[in-house]
Amino acid sequence: MLDNTPIKIEKLVDLLNINLLKQKYNNQSEIILKKYKIDLNSRKIFIEEKFLKLTEKEIEIILFLKNHTEPKNIQSLQKDVWGYISDLETHTVETHIYRLRKKILDKFKDEKFILNKKDGYLI
Repeated sequence: MLDNTPIKIEKLVDLLNINLLKQKYNNQSEIILKKYKIDLNSRKIFIEEKFLKLTEKEIEIILFLKNHTEPKNIQSLQKDVWGYISDLETHTVETHIYRLRKKILDKFKDEKFILNKKDGYLI
């Protein structure tokens, strides 16, 4: 806490940084997606008392799909989530989506969490 005494600029910057980090942490505490709550800090997805631990890449996939209303194809996921563009055939995206869908299905019995449309994947 600040009082009425002079403060060094370094101390002020430290206090501001700490408060910004706390605010960022709190803002990431809960994202609502459909009937789920996602805690980015603990990397968990919840429905009431049930929860599932997610990997960092699974969180990235979910957030990417959440932020788009139209289906996203494999190339888009490779570029925007994995950060590479390749003409090589890879099943990385499909494998991650498959595993994530299976985890959600096993824990929450939700077959429609990530939809597979002809144009790509959609939440």
